[in-house]
Amino acid sequence: MAFSIHRVEYFTTTVQDQPGEAYKLLSQLADLELNLVAFTAVPVGPFRAQLTLFPEDPLRMADAARKAGLVLDGPHPALLV
Repeated sequence: MAFSIHRVEYFTTTVQDQPGEAYKLLSQLADLELNLVAFTAVPVGPFRAQLTLFPEDPLRMADAARKAGLVLDGPHPALLV
């Protein structure tokens, strides 16, 4: 089985760990016409979750997030396997 490895950049943000919070953020990104190649959500405490977003176009993601008032940490380099 062959593997496909790509250099990517990712952003993180923290949201309330409640049903629908990730959906709200992902819907906002979809409204901005931003495509993701990957996404993860991990609890980071009793009431918070960290979302990791791997955008198709990191520069466009940073610009759109800034204009929309989203607080994102990144971009950070990564390998997507």
